[in-house]
Amino acid sequence: IHDRLFSMDQSSGFSLINPQKLTPIGVLLAACVAWGAFYFLAPIGLYRAGSDYPYLILGGCLIGLLLGLAVFEPGTNAAPSMRPADLHRTLKQIYEISFVIGMIGISLRVADWVFLRGLSIDTEFLKNREKIESAGTNAFAMASIIMIPFSIVPYMIHAVAKRNGERVGHAWKAIGLATLWPILTIVIGSRSSMFMSLGMIIISRLVIFPHTSRKVIALCCALVIGLIYAGGLIFIERLQQIGLNVEHVIRLSAFTHLAPVTQDYFYFASKLPEWGRNTLFIATTFIQYYVHGVPEFAYLVEHYQNADQGGTYSFNVLTRLAAILWGVPYDGEAAMFLMPRVGIYTTLFGPFYVDFGPFTPMFCFAIGALVSWTRRKVLLGDIAALPLYICFVIQVAAAVVINAVQSAYGIFYDIAFAALWVAIAVARRRSPAASGATAT
Repeated sequence: IHDRLFSMDQSSGFSLINPQKLTPIGVLLAACVAWGAFYFLAPIGLYRAGSDYPYLILGGCLIGLLLGLAVFEPGTNAAPSMRPADLHRTLKQIYEISFVIGMIGISLRVADWVFLRGLSIDTEFLKNREKIESAGTNAFAMASIIMIPFSIVPYMIHAVAKRNGERVGHAWKAIGLATLWPILTIVIGSRSSMFMSLGMIIISRLVIFPHTSRKVIALCCALVIGLIYAGGLIFIERLQQIGLNVEHVIRLSAFTHLAPVTQDYFYFASKLPEWGRNTLFIATTFIQYYVHGVPEFAYLVEHYQNADQGGTYSFNVLTRLAAILWGVPYDGEAAMFLMPRVGIYTTLFGPFYVDFGPFTPMFCFAIGALVSWTRRKVLLGDIAALPLYICFVIQVAAAVVINAVQSAYGIFYDIAFAALWVAIAVARRRSPAASGATAT
């Protein structure tokens, strides 16, 4: 009895995340504040709908999501328990399995790119993207897209181990694997996928480690700014490859139509040297990229004439899978043109509106409740729920910009991490030693 009590005392400080850091509600409100600051400070104007209805739907979606995010929030800090030996064994198993799956996934993707599609690091971004899109899908691509999300999990697990006084894996090995995929996306110039992966890495660092120094926070901020700037340079490189001028693009790009720059932008740009004009262009297009989803959502609600799609638009991956497995009718080209305007973002809520129309706020409440329930499981010590929760946080943070479930490979991260959670839960139930391993 004494030994058991001693083991429980040792594990009394067990936890997975800092409950008050980067909560889903907090990141959503911060994203809204950032949107407002950009709107008032940047030299841009926004499209305004002819009625209040689109903004009532948007407000309802935000309120529904916020209410859902609060629904399962614990009233007091949870105190999960786990024996140190069980903790180390569980973390080690998840780390090793995820590391192998992640490595295999990235290897398959590289093999698909190099040997089946003919991509090259010294090839222009647009040519690489054309090769990817024109070659269709294959077994390597299908397997890798579900396995690549596991490349981030070892870093999460290493961080949890360190938080709880354990050592599982090596920091630079886990970080190296986690950053390998975002680095490789540069070959195809995919900014959204890069930000999705790196966002989860940064969030993991900030919410899992018990203390984060100002130096680390400053480094994360510098990394984000550096990535925005690097992404802008990639965008400029793309423009040069097709012979476009940045001043024309800032007026003519799809995402700038409803968030155009004002004459102040051109006045400031005329006073700057080339590097200054490029920097102003990068900053302004980033802001246009960030804020354009809201006017695009208003335009969508105003002009959408088709029937509600009942989930088949936002979760079209599942629809396509059903078409492959069971022959369910699916017209990908028709689905692409359901939106009044294509090639743009409409916040988290736009695709949901296509699916659920005026009932979208209620669906957003359900989505928020799912995130809140997952967070509660993490606070109660369910390690297997952590990757899915981190993924949800970055998707909520992007809500005012993009539906990061439908875009940026988000749905595949959700599916992969949900499958990991289910697999570990099943294995835990089958293992006699697992009874009492965690408190759920």
